[in-house]
Amino acid sequence: MAPRSKQPAQRAKKQASSFGAPEQAQRPKDNEKRIQTGIQGLDELIEGGLPRGGVTLLSGHCGTGKATFATQFIYYGAKEKNEPGVYITLEEEPEEVMGDVKRFGWDMEKLVKDKKISIIKPEITKFDTLKKTIEDEIDKIGAKRLVINPFGLIAAYFANVYDARKALASLRRQMQKLDCTALVVADIKEGEQTFSFTGYEEFVVTGVIVLDLAFKKESNSYVRTLFVRKMEKSNHSLKLVPLEIKPDGLVVYPDAEVF
Repeated sequence: MAPRSKQPAQRAKKQASSFGAPEQAQRPKDNEKRIQTGIQGLDELIEGGLPRGGVTLLSGHCGTGKATFATQFIYYGAKEKNEPGVYITLEEEPEEVMGDVKRFGWDMEKLVKDKKISIIKPEITKFDTLKKTIEDEIDKIGAKRLVINPFGLIAAYFANVYDARKALASLRRQMQKLDCTALVVADIKEGEQTFSFTGYEEFVVTGVIVLDLAFKKESNSYVRTLFVRKMEKSNHSLKLVPLEIKPDGLVVYPDAEVF
C-alpha cells in the first residue's frame, strides 16, 4: 500500500510516464540546466532535476535501493530522454547489472546494442587511468549521464582521504568539461554519521541524496525513505519522504508522511 498522502486527490491528477517525474513537477527558470532523474516524484523536490554537469552522491545503507536508483537514472535517460549513459560497475559484472532490472521490464541489453548505454567493469589501477576510461566511453556514445557504483571502492585505493577528495573534485571538473551529469554511489555502514567512505566526499559533490530505512512501531516494519541533504543551485526540499520499489521502478511520495 502506498504511503499516506495529505493531498491524495491532487497527487492523483498528476500524470507521469513509466519512469519520469510528474508532469507538474516544479522547475526552475533555468530548467535546461537540469537533468531529470527518472525517479517519479523526486524531481519536484529538487527544482526539476539534478544540476547539469554536476556530481551527485547517492548514499545509503544496504537494502535501501541505491543500485535500482542508479540503474533507473541511466535507463530513463537513454530510453525516455535520448541521453546516452555510461555505467561503471566496480563489483558486479555488466551481465548482472542488466539482469537485476529485468524484473522491472527494463531491456538494457537492447540499449547497449543500440549504443545508448555502455556498462563496463574496468580494472582499477590508477584513478587517472579510470578517468581516461570514463572519458573515452563518454565520447564513444555521446553520453550525458554517468554512474559509478560503488565510488567507495575507488576511494579505498588512495593512501589518505585528502587524495580521495581531490580525485572526486577532479571528476567533478571533468563532468563539467564533458557536459555530463554523474551519480556516484556510496555505501554507508550501520551507525556511521557520514555519507561516504571517507566522510569527505559529501563536501566536494554537487548534491547528496540519502536513502535509508525507518522503523514504524505501529506496523512493526521498516519503510524506505529518501532525503535530499544537499543540492547546489537548488531550493530543495528538506523533508524526509517515503520511497517504494514498485513493479516498474522506484517511486518517491513527496506529499506523504513517513511517520
